[in-house]
Amino acid sequence: MSSAPPAGSGSDRADADGPVAPDDPTPAARRRVPSERRTRRDLVTAGTIALVMAVTAGLILVNGSATRSEFAPADVEQPVYGPATATPSTLEPLWSHGSAGTGAPLTTKGNLVTVSPDGTLVGRDAGSGEQRWSYSHVGHFCAATFYSDVLVAAFDGAAGCSDVTSLDPTAQHYAGTRQSAFPDTMELTSTWRHALAMSPERLEIWRDDLVRTIEYGAVDAPQEAGMQPRSGCTLGSAALTDQRFVVAERCPDDDSARLTLSETVPEDNRKPEDIASDVTGADELWVLGTTDDGALGLTRRGDDWAVEWFTSPTDYSPVLALPGEPGRLPSPSAVAGDDKQLRWFDGAATHVFDLGTGAYVWTALETTGPGLTGGWSPDPEDRTARDWVLVPRAGGFLAVDHGSGVEIRRLDASPADDGGDGGGDDHGAGAALQNDDDEADITGLSQIGDILYERRSGEIHAYKMHA
Repeated sequence: MSSAPPAGSGSDRADADGPVAPDDPTPAARRRVPSERRTRRDLVTAGTIALVMAVTAGLILVNGSATRSEFAPADVEQPVYGPATATPSTLEPLWSHGSAGTGAPLTTKGNLVTVSPDGTLVGRDAGSGEQRWSYSHVGHFCAATFYSDVLVAAFDGAAGCSDVTSLDPTAQHYAGTRQSAFPDTMELTSTWRHALAMSPERLEIWRDDLVRTIEYGAVDAPQEAGMQPRSGCTLGSAALTDQRFVVAERCPDDDSARLTLSETVPEDNRKPEDIASDVTGADELWVLGTTDDGALGLTRRGDDWAVEWFTSPTDYSPVLALPGEPGRLPSPSAVAGDDKQLRWFDGAATHVFDLGTGAYVWTALETTGPGLTGGWSPDPEDRTARDWVLVPRAGGFLAVDHGSGVEIRRLDASPADDGGDGGGDDHGAGAALQNDDDEADITGLSQIGDILYERRSGEIHAYKMHA
């Protein structure tokens, strides 16, 4: 077992260039510089500085993440699998594990990651489900995401969900840490290059090395007064690309929901750079997803509900009218997709949209979640056909054509009876650990190689997909 490295200094930007040494003075020039004399005051000052630095270092060591976490790495480097691309014809139940969380099961390229009752992250063999490594931290678990080949997890610390660690799950070592003030709740979503940490008060975007590229919303530092474009706003939902992020918010002086489009990586991480921000005229607005060309959002305008395509906050058009309020509002657990398609589970059906144009494409009825794109990986280096979608339903799944939604086949699935390796201490524990009980009924799906993972009611069930 090993301990985490000390947490970072809190600086969010590092100078890309190394220090530049001054030109070495000539001997003649050195002779013209008067000699310095050390006084008693100099010695006292130097001693005081040294003492302060020693005390500060001791406090960091005592209170930092080095003494608050424990990483038990695997004995060997973990494997990396590409996603299976063939449409499955049958599903073989393997095992089940309890795990906290909602939505798609947390996976890396080689491990399923479950969350134990005490908040410990457990990396499991993709096929057998047996434990390979674990990471624990003092304070409750807040959120985690996998991107750019690192697993990033946030835990409650001295200032909300402030203790963030990234691990290389393949090579089995620490990749980085950061500490910064954040509210007590956090949602983490990501592209392959950036992660977005979201709360009603503020959001942050981090690079894969955990350097913060933007902070948006409530900022406590008095020296940064006036850096934010607006104040007192409540952030409702957000989405990002590597070029921009989109956030739906409600601000004190606005008469309707506001949509803001802003740079993912501005010149100064303390000062957001709006691309566009304005009220939309909608009574309520939820961001479903975004590209660099537009954003999909669910709106309520009086009694009318619709999914709309926004090319700017004031330039929008309805793409799918709804008969009334949906049973499930957009959330990270209810939304899934790939680089071409976005799917939203509304509580009874899964609606599909083209991310290039925002156009409505198809709907699968009587589903229980947003589904999984077969062969999809967020890593742009993984090039696959991605021509089918697995949509969950009661008692099994529908395999449908990616572009049309036409049914290919129905797959019956029942979890393994004996729980496999999941029969240990964590079996069944996830039901009491849901981050959001209202979303416990959403079926989330993930894939590693030819293994399918289904999250349902606090349990993660594994199936082998046979072509």
